[in-house]
Amino acid sequence: MKIKRVIFAVYDDLHHEYRGFKTAGSFSKAGCDVMVFGIRYDNVKLMGWDEIHNIRIRIVKNFPLGLNMILFWFRLFFMLMKNNCDLIYCHDIFPLFPVYLASKLKGLPYIYDAHEFWHGNSQVENRPITKYFWTTYEKLFIKPARSVITVSEPIARELERIYSIKEVGVFTNLPLKKNIPSDIEILHNSLGINKSKKIVLYQGHFLVNNGLDTVIKAFRQVNESAVLVLIGSGSEKEKLQDLCVELKLQDRIFFTGPFPHDELIKYTACAYLGLCLIRNFGKSYYYSTPNKMFEFIQAHIPQVSSDFPEMSRFVKGYEVGEVIDPENAELISGTINKLLEDVSGYRKYKTNCIRASEELVWENIESDMIRFCS
Repeated sequence: MKIKRVIFAVYDDLHHEYRGFKTAGSFSKAGCDVMVFGIRYDNVKLMGWDEIHNIRIRIVKNFPLGLNMILFWFRLFFMLMKNNCDLIYCHDIFPLFPVYLASKLKGLPYIYDAHEFWHGNSQVENRPITKYFWTTYEKLFIKPARSVITVSEPIARELERIYSIKEVGVFTNLPLKKNIPSDIEILHNSLGINKSKKIVLYQGHFLVNNGLDTVIKAFRQVNESAVLVLIGSGSEKEKLQDLCVELKLQDRIFFTGPFPHDELIKYTACAYLGLCLIRNFGKSYYYSTPNKMFEFIQAHIPQVSSDFPEMSRFVKGYEVGEVIDPENAELISGTINKLLEDVSGYRKYKTNCIRASEELVWENIESDMIRFCS
């Protein structure tokens, strides 16, 4: 079947939905008419999506997740029924129910893009009732999908085994190719950081169990020549800021952002070293290939990452940094100090980042992704 029009469904406000942005852009580039349904809590202008038609379904910020989910399902279902397309593309688990219903009623195929491994997701790992609900829900709606894709090989193999489904496609969260900005002092200037200081950078969400408290504690032992900058937002931000004050590190640790995905490279490029240290709290983290890992490579920034299978495969395989135990604060500080002091080792990693950045880009896999989905 020739795909002319694709509708993408995602439970996200789209401000930081980079995978959705990339996949929608790829289908648009391939000549498809694209529409993206997301969510919105307020009227904050969406940046960076001007060339992709999108409609954000209004939900209520102060409602509990369950109530907002029902509201989203109801409104998304009627939007899917109202709009014609040849294919529905479901981003992650939350839109699956209305996507399945609409596909059945309209006789349309749908793609399921599993961003997470819900059998090992940190949000449900210690909540058996919640985990049972979401994994049963996924089981009901994953098999009727025309194709299933995900972000890493181990997650793909787990999905095939658990649900007895055929080949799950793997399309890693590689970034779009970007030009490296010439001004790499934006963070120094905007945060008032002395330009002699080297920036150690984390970018992403501030969530429970993602290990940032350990990183902050480790920074007590990091050489004074470096500062830590944390770009992002999340439920743990205030606790992390309080921890910095408690440890008297507020003059060495800075919080900023988040920034739109199309602007992030300007800030990433300011770093001397990137941190991709995620705690092993469930298989979803253990098997992950975080965006930030590839964004550091794209910006030619060596990194310190968790010694997990997929992260090690890229960081060690391309020799773009060090992999360590993310829960060992002494090892974290020691590895950062090593890279601050070992000039020749650091240069080797940076040179390898430049080489890897030519290969590890979304443009090199997008045509395969479209063929797999078609």
